[in-house]
Amino acid sequence: MKKQSKKKKTRWSVFLKPIKVILFTFLAVMVLGCLAGGAVFLKYQDEILACKEKADSIMSKTSKTDFSQPTDTRVYDSSGTLIGTINSGHYEYVPITGISENLQNAYVAQEDRRFYKHHGIDYQGLLRAGLVFIKNKGVFTQGGSTITQQVIKNTYLSQERTFQRKLTEFFAAPQMEKKYTKPEILEFYCNTNFYANRCYGVSEASRYYFDKEAKDLTIWEAATLAGISNNPSKYDPVAHPEASQKKRNQIINSMAICKFITEEESENAKAQPITVAKIYEPGMKENYQTSYAIHAATLELMKNDGFVFKYVFNNKASYDAYKEQYQEVYQTKSDMIRNGGFEIHTSLNTDIQNLLQGMIDDRLKKFKEVQENGKLALQGAAVCVDNRTGYVVAIVGGRGTDDEYNRGFLSRRQPGSTIKPLIDYAPAFESGFYYPSRLVNDNLFDKGPKNSGGKYFGPISVREALNRSLNTVAWQVLADIGVDKGIGYLGKMHFNGLSYLDNGNTSMSIGGFTEGARVVDMAKGYAVLANKGMYSSKSCITSIQSQYDGEIYNQSQADERIFTEDTAYMITDVLKGTLDKPYGTGYGLGLTVPAAGKTGTTNSNKDTWFCGYTKYYTTAIWVGYDTPKAMPGVYGKTYSGRIWHDFMAEINKDLPALDWDMPATVSLSNVDSIGEKTDKETGRKDLFSSVAEAAARADAGRWQQEEERKKLESQSQKNAEAAQQSQMAADQAAAAIQTIINEFNGLQYRDSTTDEKINTAHSLLDQLAGTEYYDSLSPQLEAAINRVMSLPKKEESGTKPQEVGPGVTRPSETTTPVFPGDMEPGGGDGPDQGPDGSDYGPIQVEPGM
Repeated sequence: MKKQSKKKKTRWSVFLKPIKVILFTFLAVMVLGCLAGGAVFLKYQDEILACKEKADSIMSKTSKTDFSQPTDTRVYDSSGTLIGTINSGHYEYVPITGISENLQNAYVAQEDRRFYKHHGIDYQGLLRAGLVFIKNKGVFTQGGSTITQQVIKNTYLSQERTFQRKLTEFFAAPQMEKKYTKPEILEFYCNTNFYANRCYGVSEASRYYFDKEAKDLTIWEAATLAGISNNPSKYDPVAHPEASQKKRNQIINSMAICKFITEEESENAKAQPITVAKIYEPGMKENYQTSYAIHAATLELMKNDGFVFKYVFNNKASYDAYKEQYQEVYQTKSDMIRNGGFEIHTSLNTDIQNLLQGMIDDRLKKFKEVQENGKLALQGAAVCVDNRTGYVVAIVGGRGTDDEYNRGFLSRRQPGSTIKPLIDYAPAFESGFYYPSRLVNDNLFDKGPKNSGGKYFGPISVREALNRSLNTVAWQVLADIGVDKGIGYLGKMHFNGLSYLDNGNTSMSIGGFTEGARVVDMAKGYAVLANKGMYSSKSCITSIQSQYDGEIYNQSQADERIFTEDTAYMITDVLKGTLDKPYGTGYGLGLTVPAAGKTGTTNSNKDTWFCGYTKYYTTAIWVGYDTPKAMPGVYGKTYSGRIWHDFMAEINKDLPALDWDMPATVSLSNVDSIGEKTDKETGRKDLFSSVAEAAARADAGRWQQEEERKKLESQSQKNAEAAQQSQMAADQAAAAIQTIINEFNGLQYRDSTTDEKINTAHSLLDQLAGTEYYDSLSPQLEAAINRVMSLPKKEESGTKPQEVGPGVTRPSETTTPVFPGDMEPGGGDGPDQGPDGSDYGPIQVEPGM
C-alpha cells in the first residue's frame, strides 16, 4: 500500500490562506466587474461616448458667470438714484466670504461629507448608488452625487434622474475640480440652488425666510435652507413647516456627527421653532421713466448686434419684411433686459420729470371723463430734450403716474402743423429756392387744403405764412420740393412710424400721416433746429452695465448733419414770430429768453400740439383723447401751448437769455416788393443764405427757371403797381367829378367859377374814358351841367366888405345872402378805414390744422 505524504502546516500557511481567499475573491470580483463593465460598455458605448463628449464640451466653455442667475435689472436717473427695478427674482450673487460657515458646513455634512477629500467623484457614494440602481432594475432612486456633480447638474443639465445625466456628471466633475477650488465650487452651489417661493440663490432665500444677509445665518437657519434646497416642494417651511423642521433637525444631527457643531449647539438649534419672515420685495411698477429707459436700452442692444434701423420704405414688401425682423429682434432684446442682469443709467432728471408731470396734470385736471378701461379720457404727453447734451431728460406718457402706457414713445398721433418746419420749410430752405421773404400765393385751389378760419391772403411771404400756419402755402412748398424729399428728411431724423403709404402723400405737408408721429420724435426733430441742424442719436441712455459683460453701451455715435446751420438759424428766426408776432398762432406764449415754436391742430381739433425750444431745452407737448375725437375750441395754443409755456418758463428762468448766433454765411439784406434780395434801400430786410444760394445755383436748370419766375413776377408786380396807380388816379378823378356833380346839383345860382368847374369836370371825365366810371358819371355830369347853366347868374359887387371887428366882415349890401340849405354837402367826417378798406387792427387767425 502506497504511503501518502502530508505537507506539514506552518504558521505562515495558516496566516496566508485567508489572504489568498480574499485575493482570489477580489480578483474574481474584478474579473466579473470587468466582464460586466465590458458588457455594459459594449451595450451602452454610444451613450457613454456621447456623455463623455458632452462633458468635455461643457467644461471647455465653462465660466464663473455660468453659476449665477441674472440680478434684477435696475434703472437709475441722472443723479444715480434708483427709479425702477424690473423684478427677475431679486437674485444676488454672493461670494463665499458672504455665506455663513454654518450653511457651508450644513451642506457638507448632509450632501457630501467627503467633499474636501475627493476630486469630484465620491466612489463610496457611487458604489452605494450603483447597488441601489441594480436592485431597482435600472431605475435611479438614490443619488451618489457630490456637491461638484450637483453644481454641474444645476447649471448645465436637467433635474431628471437618468443614466445619461449621471454619466455626464461623472465625466465632468473631475474636470471641474481641476479648474476651480473647493471654496469656489461650494460658492457656486449656494448661488445656484432653488429655495422655493421664487428664491433663487442663498441671498434671496436668506432675505425672504429670515430677513438677513447670508453671512449672518445661524445653525438652525442654515440647516433649514439646506433642507429646502434638497427638495423645495417637500421641505418648504411656509407650505410644510413640520416636514421642514424634521429635515432641519436631521441636518443638524449630521453637522454634530461631523463635529461641525457641539452636542449642546445641536440641541439648542433643534429647540428653535421654525419661524419665517416671508420678506418679499416686489419689483417696482414700470413708470414713464423706466419704460422709456428699457425701450431705449433695447435699441442700444440691437445696435450692438449690428441691427440696421430703417425709417423710409419704398413699398409694402420692404415695409412688412422690416417690421417682422424688427419685432423679432426687439422682443428678444427687451426680454433679455426684463429677465435681469443689467444696470441702466440714464439722463432722466427726476426734478424736471416731476415738474413736467405736474404741469400736465394741473392744466388738464378739470377734464374728469373716464374711459371704459378706467383711464382718464383726455390725455397729455410730453418729452423734453436738453439741447446742450442731446439727451432726453424727461418723458411724460399720460396724466398721473398710475397709467403704465407711455404715450411719449408708444403712441403715434397726427402732428398737424407742427410738422411743417421739419418736412416743408426746412427742406425747402435747404434747396436755396425758398427763404423767409419769398412770396407764395395763398389761395384756395382745386383738391388742395383749406386754411383754418377760411382766410386767404394772396401773395404772402414764407415767414408770415409759417407764422400764420397757412395750409395752402405749406402744401405748395412740399409739392414743389417733392413729398418724398421731405419724408427723406424725417427719415434722417429717425422718425419711427413712417409708412410706405406716405410716399407721394401731399397731405404730409400739413401733418396727414398714415400712422402718425411720436412725441419723442417731434421733440428730437425740433432739437435739430435748436442745435444748428445736427441730429443727436442719444436717447436717455448714459450707461448700460451687464452683469456678465460689463459696460456694453457705445457712446461714440456721432451727431448727424440734417440741415445746414443757415437753414436751422433762419427757420428758428421765423419760428420766433409764432410767439411774438400779433398774427402768430402762438402769440402770447413768449418767454423771457429767446424762444421759437410752432402750434399744431388737426382736423376737428382731435390732436393738439405745441413744439418749441430755447438754446437750452426743446419740449414737445401733445393733448388729445386716446380714442381721437373732436375738441371744439381747443387749439395748439390753448392747453398744449400753455403747458409748454409754463414748463419752459420754469426750467429756463435762471439761465442766461442767450440767443442763437447768426452764421457768417447768413446776411440781413434789403427785400424788394416781390420778396427778393436787392441792393436798393427799401426799408424792408430779411435773411438770406449764401450757402443755400450756392446750392441753388448748382442746379443750373432749376436756377434758370427761378430767374425766369422772378422776372415774370417782377414784371407782373410792376404791371400790378401801374394798374394800382391807374386805378387810384381813376378813383380820385371819379371822386372829384362826383363832388362837382353834387355841387352843381345843390346850387341855386351860377357864378364866374361855374365855367371853370365845367371844364375841369370834362377834363377829368376824359381821363376816365374806357373805365366803368365813364359810363356811369358821363350822363350824371351832363345833367348837372345843364341844370347849373339854366340857373340865374349871381350878381357880384366889387365893393370891399365893411370890417366890423378884427377878422370879422359884414356882408356888402349888394352881396347875395346865404340861406339855410345852401351849404355844400359832403363836409362831414366818415368812419376811419384802413388803406385797403378794412377796419384797422390786427387780423385774428385761428391756428392751422
